[in-house]
Amino acid sequence: MHTHPWTVGDQIAGFQITAIESLAEYHGTGYTFVHIETGMEVFQLVNDDRERFFSYIFKTLPSNDSGVAHILEHCVLAGSERYPVRDPFMSLLKGSVNTFMNAMTYPDKTLYPAASPLKADFDNLFAVYTDAVFAPLLREETFWQEGVRLVCDGQECRYEGVVFNEMLGDSSDHDSIVGRGSIRSLFPDTAYSFNSGGDPEEIIKLDYQQFVSFHSQFYHPSNAKLFLYGDLEVGEKLAFLDEHYLMHKGSLNVQSTVGVSERWDRERAVTYTGPTENGGGRSNNSVVWVWATEAVTDSLSVITLSTLVDILLGNPAAPLYKAILESGIGDDISPESGMSADYYQMPMTIGFKGIDVERAQEAGAFIIDTLKRIVKDGLDEKLVASSVKRARFRLLEIPGGAPNGLRILGRSMRGWIFGKGPTATIGASEALVQLEAALKANPRHYEDWIQTHLVENPHRCLVTVKGDEEHHSRQLEAIARHTQRVVDDLGKKGVREVMAQNERFELFEASADSEEALATIPRLTIEDLPVEVKENEHTLHWCGARPLYVRSGVCNTISYVNVAISVEDLSADELRLLPLYIRLVQMSGIGTRSYVEVATDLKDSCGDFSIFLEMGSTLEGKEAQYIMCRTKLLLDDAPRALTLIAQILRESNVDDLGSIKQVLTTVRGEFRDSVSYSAHGFASLAAASKLSSLQKEGEELSGLSQWLFLESLGEQDLGQLAQKMVQLQKKLDSRQRLVLHLYADEENHEPMRVLLEELVASFSAADSTTAGRRERGFEDGEQIHALTLYRLPSTVSYQAYALRTATRGSEEQAAQALLAQMMSGNELWERIRGRGGAYGVSATVDVMEELFLFSTYRDPRIVASFEDFEAVLASYSEGKIDQAALTSALIAMVGGELRPLSPNQHSLLAFRRLLYAISDEYRRSRREQLLAITAEAIAHAALALLNGSRLVESRVVIAGSQLLLAEQAKDPALGQEAIVLPL
Repeated sequence: MHTHPWTVGDQIAGFQITAIESLAEYHGTGYTFVHIETGMEVFQLVNDDRERFFSYIFKTLPSNDSGVAHILEHCVLAGSERYPVRDPFMSLLKGSVNTFMNAMTYPDKTLYPAASPLKADFDNLFAVYTDAVFAPLLREETFWQEGVRLVCDGQECRYEGVVFNEMLGDSSDHDSIVGRGSIRSLFPDTAYSFNSGGDPEEIIKLDYQQFVSFHSQFYHPSNAKLFLYGDLEVGEKLAFLDEHYLMHKGSLNVQSTVGVSERWDRERAVTYTGPTENGGGRSNNSVVWVWATEAVTDSLSVITLSTLVDILLGNPAAPLYKAILESGIGDDISPESGMSADYYQMPMTIGFKGIDVERAQEAGAFIIDTLKRIVKDGLDEKLVASSVKRARFRLLEIPGGAPNGLRILGRSMRGWIFGKGPTATIGASEALVQLEAALKANPRHYEDWIQTHLVENPHRCLVTVKGDEEHHSRQLEAIARHTQRVVDDLGKKGVREVMAQNERFELFEASADSEEALATIPRLTIEDLPVEVKENEHTLHWCGARPLYVRSGVCNTISYVNVAISVEDLSADELRLLPLYIRLVQMSGIGTRSYVEVATDLKDSCGDFSIFLEMGSTLEGKEAQYIMCRTKLLLDDAPRALTLIAQILRESNVDDLGSIKQVLTTVRGEFRDSVSYSAHGFASLAAASKLSSLQKEGEELSGLSQWLFLESLGEQDLGQLAQKMVQLQKKLDSRQRLVLHLYADEENHEPMRVLLEELVASFSAADSTTAGRRERGFEDGEQIHALTLYRLPSTVSYQAYALRTATRGSEEQAAQALLAQMMSGNELWERIRGRGGAYGVSATVDVMEELFLFSTYRDPRIVASFEDFEAVLASYSEGKIDQAALTSALIAMVGGELRPLSPNQHSLLAFRRLLYAISDEYRRSRREQLLAITAEAIAHAALALLNGSRLVESRVVIAGSQLLLAEQAKDPALGQEAIVLPL
């Protein structure tokens, strides 16, 4: 990296440096540039992070519910002047090793971010994204495909489009309705009152000219910002920008900053409806308060509110969360409860889900009264200290889960898009220091904040969302009425013109990009990829005759501990109760200590603690099942934390009837909250469960079967459940079940090893495991043809198709995995998303479970999507394989190992490789297999899957009753009885 002595006022390629700031928190220097002609702002944070990141930011304020900003986000990355292919986004994705690549519409802005650890790949992404945002083709056909189009087949006309279908699915989600309705009601006099994603009933009113006009208004360089991060030369992209996109563009005054909502002098109340089927009961109702609080540009206010949410609502033991659960007014806390930094005035939401709407006023009064009591009595000082301590821990930890640049961008935008500059809100540590100082000066800092911004704040709205069986019908009828009005206005001649447009669109969909156009997309080559796999080296120690695997890493003084507890010997009945048991030990007291005390101690002693089920097949084909316990902690806190964790696992009051009832309510609520967003995952697991005994158990433990089982439990079962929980606790209390893993700085190895020996010693020395594994009773027949239907209130579908692959580790299975990568990024994407209008589609191979899984997400079709998958598979089996697509898929698969991992992520991955016997030798062999795959091998792999599907296949469809009924004419099997999900 060059060290040119830049100073404020220097000019680089049409830009002027307006600020240079040392940013020690991010180990770098920040440079702010302003383009002299257009006024475009660029902020570059230069440091040694090799996961380079960039994002374009445009302030895009909606003025209606048409979703034009959302549709434009989809269309901008669908062909540009320099890269005139139909989908450069997917073209890049096919052969990139990016760690992040997306486009995102927010309530008041649109982002185009990407990251990559390879400089060549980063440069490719930057070039294509830059041309996309400043020189998009915005073809009318793209608008029809990604946004909305009128389709006329003879006498019938209807609307289709990716965003249209996506938002039909979103409008079926109860919690989305709660969230959108809350913001719409809270800020009725600002752009936040509109749905930037789009309301289906308004999306259909948007036309192409309005779409193009929105782009010309908001996508001018004067309204653009660019964020650059990582190991880059200072200002290295500026000359490229000026020469190709900014020079001679002039300056445009764009009014794109959201206005401040006028403060209310009294509270308000509104009611909305949400979808339900079969009555639904109170589980489909929510009542929440939403407040307008302080400006997001004040970093102290942001961290005060975010830590206050953790204090009040961080877990079921938190004072407000606990009060809501114990009130009996509703079934659970609303998942929309919390704060958001995506709005100028940060909203705070608190409320109930699963409530009789007649109790809305009672619920609202209860929340206000509880807040008043908290202010009067004061917050537990230890709880406050532990939440602030955990915030400090998060600053110390090397982050993961998303590129560092994306996380820092989020902080920067809080001030930047409101005119405060890119570094005004970028720091996290400084705001935490301010909070600690505020608490020292005023120990009642939080109580005073609650009193001022919640209790006494009249700018609040009580939002009720009630389930209504007619909700979907009214929506579809409104769309149908508008469609009929449009058709009537068009007349016969106009309908014929629409049909001609449909033919033009179908030609566009069916046409392939020219070789010349495809050649414009910059691509990596195989030579750009790493040659060797990263070795998974460990040192094996023994703790009380139990294995402890230790791995060194740069962990910034934090130690990452994983403890696996084998459960392979549990009976089928015990196993089915395990998810409930796992949650129960995390939501119970210990001896005379209450759950509140235990949760506070845990928060104070470690950075995080989690327990979950871990199961799968090993490389040798053995079935491995564990309870996985994970924690991250500092050495000074480790003795206290590990002692407490051992007590949680061995001594929790799992027979407490109140805790059992609360856990049941919480877990049921989590299923209801997640199903619409994760329905394709549930469908995939259910489809796989028909082909594998292990997947069958996995589905019974974490899939829809577990949900239905939990819903079947009632008050009369609590006593028996308590007894079974105690028996299970005794059975699991055995050190013979333990396998341990430590990932830490080398100097912490020995002191942590000693502490982990003490942890093992605290478990019973008795061996409670049985001699053999349980009998699963799974019939693995030679022929399996299964179709399972689930019903939920939705106008779109989620579906999955499971097939068996070749044997794990074989060359044929490697080819099938590469085939899945090719199919997802090419033909399946084009057919099911591009033409069919589904929001998502994927094909994957589960290597260890020997399964090929196809799934779709928010899909307006059912039968046609399955037919498309079979047709694509058949075309590959016939040898219709593009070599360039094969190479691109290979780069994407092999390049996945370049993804930087945080210590927390690395710890779990390293341990899993040990548990499932995934050796470095196997990983090297698989790399060699992938690199040797030919087009002929892909064709053979596809043919094997196709032939296998005639004997063994499993399909699952999750959809609403109206779509299932409509699709029966295409496949009578869809008329079979569907399992109704409890929504």
